[in-house]
Amino acid sequence: MAPDERPDGRSVLPLLDLPVGVPVDRAAVLLVEHPADFTEERHYHRHLYEIFYFLDAADYSVNGETVRLNSGDLLVLEPYELHGALPVPHPVRLVVFHVPKVPGDKVQPGNDLQEPRERPRR
Repeated sequence: MAPDERPDGRSVLPLLDLPVGVPVDRAAVLLVEHPADFTEERHYHRHLYEIFYFLDAADYSVNGETVRLNSGDLLVLEPYELHGALPVPHPVRLVVFHVPKVPGDKVQPGNDLQEPRERPRR
């Protein structure tokens, strides 16, 4: 498959789009590349969990806090957690898992009647 070249400079290569026999009917695995100094608009998802596996160091905003991640780190985002990539001076590659895969589930704050909830502290 060829990567999807997005207008904001990202390249997204779907790695898996396969029905699964567990409580979800679809899951997805994506290879994502952010260009250097990339900033992603903060957003959340109503239904899907996002699991990021970082191949390069990155900074992310999660519920208003900056999270510094290194190569090999895993970040798990639950539905309604507000998040987005922050700029770093180098490209960032990451593998993204969507469970379940729910097309159109990305919501910008203010575009939905239900605002994101705070991530529970563990």
